[in-house]
Amino acid sequence: MRARAIAITAAAAYAVFLVALVPASFVAERVSNATQGRVALANAGGTLWHGSARIRLALAGGWLDLDAFEWRFDPARLVAGRLAFDVKATAPGLDAQGQVARAFSGWEFRDAALRATVASLATLAPVTARWRPEGRLVATTPLWQWNERGARGEAAIEWREAAVSLSEVKPLGSFRAIATADGANTQLAVTTIDGPLQVSGRGSAGPAQIAFSGEARAEAAVAKALEPLLDLMGPRRPDGARSLELRIAM
Repeated sequence: MRARAIAITAAAAYAVFLVALVPASFVAERVSNATQGRVALANAGGTLWHGSARIRLALAGGWLDLDAFEWRFDPARLVAGRLAFDVKATAPGLDAQGQVARAFSGWEFRDAALRATVASLATLAPVTARWRPEGRLVATTPLWQWNERGARGEAAIEWREAAVSLSEVKPLGSFRAIATADGANTQLAVTTIDGPLQVSGRGSAGPAQIAFSGEARAEAAVAKALEPLLDLMGPRRPDGARSLELRIAM
């Protein structure tokens, strides 16, 4: 029995040793195959548990290239039943970090923060090209959990010192959008932090549709200068504000 116990222990130790040495290049190939090429890793170095690579993500509006993507296993999270990795990503005009974890009930993303210039992400939304947006984006996510039944958590993103080529008023202001998920639907809220363009509204995003209703108005001092932009945003109401309505079927 003693010999058998020693053999089992040795086999387990050897298995752990092999897993610990799984190269990052092996991970890169498996990730690409699993995502059907939507996530591609290049110049991968390190191991499964701590490595780095260049990464290319296929998003709805185009490709996002990250010059440096690093991951590091966090063994302390095993106590909470989480297989977790701290991740960092950088690209020209972009810096992001957070922790991705797999739990028994689903996935979670926590302590996430992103800082980016709007110009560095504008190519992901070709429809915005003619607007040539400017400014900075700051996003935070304390905790976001999701599985096949829905999501729970809160995420916030701010567009600071916003500007667009269609308006001579610069900056238009700073704006904040908050997404709060509690199941199958996610509630959306948009507010103005400061600036001459006042935007507010609420909406929801679900499996079948994204819906948003709100209003936009300008401070009196720049109302005339902002009128062409406001006309593009929505129809004028009797009180002078523009109605914002968005409906997107999924």
